[in-house]
Amino acid sequence: MDKVPMILLLCLPLAGCSSPFERLWAGVAECHLDSLYLDANTLKPGNAELAHFTPYKVANGFAWYRTRETLGEVPISGFLIPTSTFEVHALFIDAPIANARHLMVARYGNDFSDEARHNAGEAPLLLRDPNNPKQSILDCTRDESGETTPDEPLTE
Repeated sequence: MDKVPMILLLCLPLAGCSSPFERLWAGVAECHLDSLYLDANTLKPGNAELAHFTPYKVANGFAWYRTRETLGEVPISGFLIPTSTFEVHALFIDAPIANARHLMVARYGNDFSDEARHNAGEAPLLLRDPNNPKQSILDCTRDESGETTPDEPLTE
């Protein structure tokens, strides 16, 4: 028997089998993404899984990525991570907000609409993309000053 199908069969029942993208964003439901950053000086990723991705833009303290990945059934078209100490992480979801809420509840058991938990840095906030009504943004923003949202909208 060929080894590849056997490995796939062994991997399917294990919860630990996930893509590099899923491992990269494993802490998103609690905004535990401390190692998910790109060093601004060296462009070295703070997380080994991030090496699988290349930013298309690095500017103003952020690294921007385009991708066609999924978190479970949630279609992701891109993401943003910090290149500074400002803790901003965002996933760009390729679905309108109503669909994205449904997908989040199915995946995480949460629609991520609780602003108090978001402001406390305990959970992301699911937002309508102001530039594209067919997309949504899952925003994990926090910093040491108590500010919870950037001055500018998170747009690609």
